[in-house]
Amino acid sequence: MNRTLQWVPIMKSGFGASIHSKDFLNADIDDVKKLLMRQGFVVVKQLDIDADKFRDIYCQFGSIVEYADEKITVGFGYRDTLKLEGEKGKIVTGRGQLPLHADGGLLLSQVDQVFLYAVEISNMKFRGATTICDHVLAYNEMPVHLQNILENETFEVRVLEHGYYSNVSPQGWFKVPVFTDLGWVRKMLIYFPFNEGQPPSWEPRILGYTTNETKHFFAELSTFMKKPRYFYKHYWTNQDLIIMDNRRVIHEREEFDDDNIIRRLYRGQTVTL
Repeated sequence: MNRTLQWVPIMKSGFGASIHSKDFLNADIDDVKKLLMRQGFVVVKQLDIDADKFRDIYCQFGSIVEYADEKITVGFGYRDTLKLEGEKGKIVTGRGQLPLHADGGLLLSQVDQVFLYAVEISNMKFRGATTICDHVLAYNEMPVHLQNILENETFEVRVLEHGYYSNVSPQGWFKVPVFTDLGWVRKMLIYFPFNEGQPPSWEPRILGYTTNETKHFFAELSTFMKKPRYFYKHYWTNQDLIIMDNRRVIHEREEFDDDNIIRRLYRGQTVTL
């Protein structure tokens, strides 16, 4: 007989869920998937697993998002589990900022769940956080002028880190629909600009807006969505697992460009069956 999944909310709004590692390992996967749809993300601490067990865990959630055959060069060559090693000279797998975004849009891939596992964290206390935004609550409470732009304007993006996105992403600028109505939620697919001085992996624009207008819009939107009511910041420790419902949240990586910092994560992605 399955036990009721035990969890506690993470944010003051009630969003997010913290699950004890033993409860997570004994949980019914369907219960965790339903929890993700409602709570947006879960955090499991002190989960002692290796790469094979990590893959075994996330493959239970759905079909693995893989890059093989004609897409084998995506991410500098990986199939299923991406190793985020903090490599110098790379961006997505590197040490710099990755602004708020949802996975999959730049590679034209459906991604429903994102899994991040801390393999090795060293000399990092207050850097390199993964941040998660409750975009549904933020949208419902944001000023109308921001809502109107998100609803009515055309957002485009182009990839700049061609070594990661290979030849799978469209060349040049292409349209990214900000919202997709899935019935139970409106998925938000948006790519925020990189901070000045950070090497960019992508670049967004709004059709008909000047560069400064686009910059000011994203600055105001970012300030609003990063209010503590909507925004969770996770500082990594060894053996942390975060699972995000990619339809329910957007997320970000803060930079950690210090030579003495080690931040090694595994990433997996799945599509609900």
